Amino acid sequence: MRSLFLTLFAFSLIMASCDLYPQDDYEEFYVVESYMVAGDTLPAVYLSTTAPATSPYSFEDYAVSGANVQINLLSGDGDSTIVQSFAYQMDNAGVYTPVLNHKTMPSRIYQLQITDLPNDPNSLITGYTSVPDTFSTRSEIPDTVIYQSENQIEIEITPSVNAERQSYFIFTTIALNPVKENFTPLYADFFDEGDEIGDFVKTSSGIVNEANFETKPNGSITLKYPWLAVAFFGNNQIIANTIDDNIYDFLRSQSVQLGGSTLSPGEIPNAIYRLEGGIGVFGSLAADTIQTYIKRPE
Repeated sequence: MRSLFLTLFAFSLIMASCDLYPQDDYEEFYVVESYMVAGDTLPAVYLSTTAPATSPYSFEDYAVSGANVQINLLSGDGDSTIVQSFAYQMDNAGVYTPVLNHKTMPSRIYQLQITDLPNDPNSLITGYTSVPDTFSTRSEIPDTVIYQSENQIEIEITPSVNAERQSYFIFTTIALNPVKENFTPLYADFFDEGDEIGDFVKTSSGIVNEANFETKPNGSITLKYPWLAVAFFGNNQIIANTIDDNIYDFLRSQSVQLGGSTLSPGEIPNAIYRLEGGIGVFGSLAADTIQTYIKRPE
């Protein structure tokens, strides 16, 4: 799941080096990246630092070792009692994994705590995530769909309960037969000989609000999946993700950094990081996957 957001996140580290913190006053910040998935085991936690604007960023070069990492399950809101704590161990430089197996519980709040940071033993990084409720895609999608036919892919999604706000979705298409000969016409035009096929294997819808969908009386919502999101003919997986506030805030603020705004550079706001003591993303999501075969038109 980390790979769904890795490209945008890596870009944010460059922006953190040059835009958030001017080079004349550069200050090193700890960077956290971890995504919990409802129903899956606890995720790895990636810990590094920012890089100066004059240095290319790579995780391995700026990985932070020797920290004390744990994730806590809380009883209620962010100030509630810790019900259970899960210790982490360092597998590789900057990569921390849970010691015990625990399946992430939907509709619960988890807290991240990082202490004993190198050269700064009194520092503390904390973050909270409210894991989205699980849902399912229950449409009977045909095994084979003809590309750009009138029978557009329709996905019916059961409600993901959130009493405080509407749900936010990201839809990701993963091609299972990603070869040049399988490009759909639009992506064949995009592709240059210097490009990597792997860069097109995953395509994303960006953030889509629940209000953009057709809502049925039973509370389920229906999406007509756009052909624009299909890069390859052949077998494709379509993953529906509902995201927490942390991922939502990061991605919508990061889209401004990537040029999705008419603001001038001096007016562009910083990316939103819901962490204390560091920057980055400690977020969560719920997901469901369907699969179909995209056939070339006759």
